[in-house]
Amino acid sequence: MLTKRTALAVNAVVFTAALGLTACGTQGPATSDLKIDSAHSIGVDGVITNGIIHTRSTSDSAIERQIQAQLQYMTGQLNGINGGADLNRLQLTINEKIPEADGNFEVHYAAKVLIAWRRDLALPESYELVLPARGEGRSLSSFFNAFQDDCITPSAHDMSTGNFWYYYRPQPESCLARMNDPVNADLIARFPITLNPSVENTSGKSPEYAKIWEDNRAVITAVFGKYEDGATANNDAGVAAYNEMYAMLRSRFGEPAVQDVAVPVDTKPGVAYPAIHMIFNTPQGTLDVDILLIDGILSTNEAFKTRYNERTKISDLVSYNGHSGLGANIRALARMGSFQPDQYQLFFVNGCDTFAYVDNALRDAHAAVNPGHGPSKFFDIITNAMPSYFRSNADNNVALMQAFLSRSKTYRQILTSFDRTQRAVVTGEEDNAWPQAF
Repeated sequence: MLTKRTALAVNAVVFTAALGLTACGTQGPATSDLKIDSAHSIGVDGVITNGIIHTRSTSDSAIERQIQAQLQYMTGQLNGINGGADLNRLQLTINEKIPEADGNFEVHYAAKVLIAWRRDLALPESYELVLPARGEGRSLSSFFNAFQDDCITPSAHDMSTGNFWYYYRPQPESCLARMNDPVNADLIARFPITLNPSVENTSGKSPEYAKIWEDNRAVITAVFGKYEDGATANNDAGVAAYNEMYAMLRSRFGEPAVQDVAVPVDTKPGVAYPAIHMIFNTPQGTLDVDILLIDGILSTNEAFKTRYNERTKISDLVSYNGHSGLGANIRALARMGSFQPDQYQLFFVNGCDTFAYVDNALRDAHAAVNPGHGPSKFFDIITNAMPSYFRSNADNNVALMQAFLSRSKTYRQILTSFDRTQRAVVTGEEDNAWPQAF
């Protein structure tokens, strides 16, 4: 999650030259099994038929981990063109290990990954990935030392070998010059990835409005993380987003019929009131809303966990709005919550690059309590293919609530109202039936 001052700048002018786009390449194999829709992105099957990595290892499991570390740099490269890759569902096959004179091996592999591609950008048949030649820690440190000054997004900060893949951008001309220096040739692997629009792209799907309203209310649980752990001031971007959410709810839906905490008039709730329950009786239906302010998912206390677990049992919408922690917060969130049979839910995991970080844990947890149904029958999830902004959090959440009340908008129409820079996508919607019965 970004503040305005740490926004990622995208230089579309150098896109074609930097990524080595071509009009050739073989067609990919079977398409992804993950359905997807978005107002700003399309699902693309990215197929690597001849990936290359150099290693001293002979263990397939170790080599696979190194390939995963190498391909993680796709996150930064694709972010440079407003795209993202779902690396949690990476399909990987090691094909050949060729001995080298120095005792190492050149390993050739095949891989497939679902990519969220910018909808308004022409899709080439393939383009060139520019990645580290090796995936071991020492080699990645050498890659970082060589390219940390020239191959980064302008907003990069607190960089290290461990997070360089996130800030990595091979597009700038200064980076191209650095990479073309023969002294750095052994640090880089270049190979094409073939791109095909996935037949799993959907359109016209909506949330299951009938299921949401079957108890005559829409229940929402919205969690807001701070920009800085331990922050107490209202100018912290995460605290400000929480305060804006509180004010926007009262502005859009009127005086709540129920509010469990008496926040003084003209006062921002902030850290003094970090958990507020409100019920709004609107002409279109009742909204039951919990808003919660936390330092971060990894530092939540037992009181929050208890409240969150109870709310997730009954919530129609659960949102997390805060830092992804390069995936750590998202993985922790996915293993929280309590779920009940027959409770359809939409999750909105609203942090930076959550499309790349979210695995199947939440989907599987819903499937486990609903045996006999498809894995996403009771579960849809919205994630971001790009970094997102704290300043957009309240707007995005309220847009979802207003869509619930309207009972008419498709997901693509809903996501049109989101900040386009975050390239939000929905998955799990393929089996939704509205306006037919659930």
